[in-house]
Amino acid sequence: MDIPTKSKFPRARDVAYLDTAAEGLPPEDAAAALAEYFSDKASGSPGRPQHYRAEVEAVEAAAGLLGAAPRHVALLSSCSEGLNLLANSIAWRPGDEVLIDDLEFSSNVVAWLRLRHQGVRVHVIASEDGILRCESFTSRLSASTRVVSISQVSYKTGTQAPFLAELSRAVHQAGAIFCLDATQALGRVPVSLEGVDYLVASSYKWLLGVHGLGVVYLSPQLEASLTPGAAGWYSVRNIFTADRFERFTYKDGAARLLTGMPNFPSIYALRASLAYLREAGVERIDRALKPLVRRLREGLAETGLPLLTPPDPQYASGIVSFAHPDAPAIGAALEEEGVIVWAGDGRVRASVHLYNDAADIDRLLGALRRILDRQGVVRA
Repeated sequence: MDIPTKSKFPRARDVAYLDTAAEGLPPEDAAAALAEYFSDKASGSPGRPQHYRAEVEAVEAAAGLLGAAPRHVALLSSCSEGLNLLANSIAWRPGDEVLIDDLEFSSNVVAWLRLRHQGVRVHVIASEDGILRCESFTSRLSASTRVVSISQVSYKTGTQAPFLAELSRAVHQAGAIFCLDATQALGRVPVSLEGVDYLVASSYKWLLGVHGLGVVYLSPQLEASLTPGAAGWYSVRNIFTADRFERFTYKDGAARLLTGMPNFPSIYALRASLAYLREAGVERIDRALKPLVRRLREGLAETGLPLLTPPDPQYASGIVSFAHPDAPAIGAALEEEGVIVWAGDGRVRASVHLYNDAADIDRLLGALRRILDRQGVVRA
């Protein structure tokens, strides 16, 4: 890439950091942004205009990354809050159905499972060899389907769903809502809003922010039919009307989803990281890193480990995973070698972002071969 990468990420210079799918590394600019927030906060109420300006600019940057108008984007506290807000904003009827799949993270599972006491049925679409098929979803659509919620990239396998536009058309023909979890995609691979009614994404992974924010997109079509399942003073156009004890009017766009004072420290940091990502360009990031991801998967395949990530390039993202019965021990041994990955729940996951290079991939593969050859550490 033709912009500085590791130079802005000190941790990435110290180790082979391949765990962005769990925690992204914030650029050095984020520290200055947090200091700027504290300076504005330290001035008391005169600092509020700066807080609100930071929110506007961060929303504009997130919308720019999505290719959306800023009025359709809001910054909530988390991806989970965004999913629960959608779930709580639908007038459910007994027998209504939600479709998800078995590659989803728990955020996109429990938000729907908790609706079972209202008579909502949750159907889990099964993947095959880490791959989801569009027809597996469309064959389950019915007049009872209210929501289809899917991740663009699976946290577990790194599988990218290449059929989202096709699926969204079928979902809309069935009269249902199409919800996209872009947590493992936004900031790393191109994300399209074609056919998307509702999108959520965490800010502290590929977006390189800190904790406490989730990016949410609300389409104009869904906004027109959805009454938010929560409300607060920040949801409302004017909180000081003469009849405020009788009625209120929601703000236009996704801002109606907000309830209270935003997480301004995280917003300042996200504004800085989004500026960096937009300068780099997500499409350029993805193009530049495709060879590294391919090299990583091929190198892992040569070890004989059972890969969870499909080989077909159309499914590739920034994540490559393999199964192992003693994943935590593998992860701990890699960390001793200066390689940081995710290792738990029966798998080891490496994730590649813009601060990674070929040396990081080689370091991982070399360390892993040594670890697997040690006595007492078995291959799956």
